Amino acid sequence: MTERMDARPETIEELARRIDALALWGAVAPYNWALRPRGTVFPYFCSTLQDASAAVRARLLLIEGWQTFHDFVRTRADVNFGFYSAPMEFAHFELVVMADGTAHLFRHDPCYLPRRAAEAERSLCARLLWECYGVMMRIENDPALPLKFASERAMFARVERADGSWADEALEIPAPRPHVESVSFEKADLSKAKDLPFEAGESVEVDFSLAVGVATREPRPRCVYRLVAVDGATGEAIVSDQVSPKSDGGLRAMWEAVAPRLLRHILARGRIPGEIKVSSQRLFRLLRPLCIELPFKLSLHDSLKFVK
Repeated sequence: MTERMDARPETIEELARRIDALALWGAVAPYNWALRPRGTVFPYFCSTLQDASAAVRARLLLIEGWQTFHDFVRTRADVNFGFYSAPMEFAHFELVVMADGTAHLFRHDPCYLPRRAAEAERSLCARLLWECYGVMMRIENDPALPLKFASERAMFARVERADGSWADEALEIPAPRPHVESVSFEKADLSKAKDLPFEAGESVEVDFSLAVGVATREPRPRCVYRLVAVDGATGEAIVSDQVSPKSDGGLRAMWEAVAPRLLRHILARGRIPGEIKVSSQRLFRLLRPLCIELPFKLSLHDSLKFVK
């Protein structure tokens, strides 16, 4: 199906009102589809999220590029996959439709707080959202539309031609890159740690997570993450570190540095606890290399007594 978009230009806010008026948020939530505008090197992937907050009706995400989309899908299937903690960490544009019908367009990038979309970005998103609107109207009459090319291992996509028209196409799904994690320690730190006394009866609860509502004081604020460790018997604070990911290493480098960071705190404390308890499968996975080097027990729990 090919069609030319001759409708008058719409503002983001007008487009949001049209999309919201369809009342199809629940109907399209299970599906994703792709948009490839001319002049961009990668496609955008449409996904909708219905918010738990009463203030937000829905979020429409325009996820940037295949690898980001692969990671998004895998993280939605398993919250402990990879290095992403929340949808806000993925590279994407996000149209937030509030319960009162107002709408806001944001740009999200890993490591940084969301920001309002710039004018050039709004122009691009207006083109993309118009196509989203058209696809959502078609899904209302044909719920199987997003699965049209599933048998070909391809996604349903709207692709912009050189003349400005858009056409349905099958967008072949490439294999995602294998997920690899690498945790390493300073040899001197390990050597010192192996000489520390071992407190077999002591347990420590540890968590590393996004600190909601906290950011760096920079022209473009970065997100802040907190490493917390408390005494498992008393709840006494042992560690309370804040760290922000850097743009060169990103979320990967920050998460892979958690175990070496915890090792330095163990050295400063002067003893090895008998057990370290965590409630995150991701953190458990990334602390295991330290568990191999030192004699403590690493255990995974549904919840911890003191660390929330």
